[in-house]
Amino acid sequence: MKAGHRNRITRLHLLNTLFPLLTGEDLYLAKQIEQTINFASTGDTENPGQQDEFNEALVRLLQKYLTQDQNFGFYHWEANAGNRSFDPLWAREEIIAGLKEIAGFPKAMFFGTGLRLSLQDTKKNWTAKLDREYEEAVEYIRNLATYWTTKNSELTLVLL
Repeated sequence: MKAGHRNRITRLHLLNTLFPLLTGEDLYLAKQIEQTINFASTGDTENPGQQDEFNEALVRLLQKYLTQDQNFGFYHWEANAGNRSFDPLWAREEIIAGLKEIAGFPKAMFFGTGLRLSLQDTKKNWTAKLDREYEEAVEYIRNLATYWTTKNSELTLVLL
């Protein structure tokens, strides 16, 4: 399977997962959402553009769609903001601030993007060591989310 086709299928499944109330099990609706995001990011329904362009358009759509419900909190964290490397100290502060912002909602989504890019930094190739660092970072963020989320709230944690 070609990388472009694989990326498109991955994006469709991501959209189907993120918009279950809208798409249900219908990948056709997920494809329409993908085309909307593509158009918002590149001006072409078939061209998703770069991953960061797609992510930015996806975040805008999620914010608009999910925050319509007054009982749903949404927070976007960009791990690669300022093109910096992942550092648990600064990440902790930003993640906790985001979790506090959505803490009062019965249902919320913490949507993190750019984690792989911030770990990869200037390295050209993704390695097994970076894979381990990514898994450790995800586990670190999950532990923070577990600690800072109230027991009676439902948090969806998405890290890209």
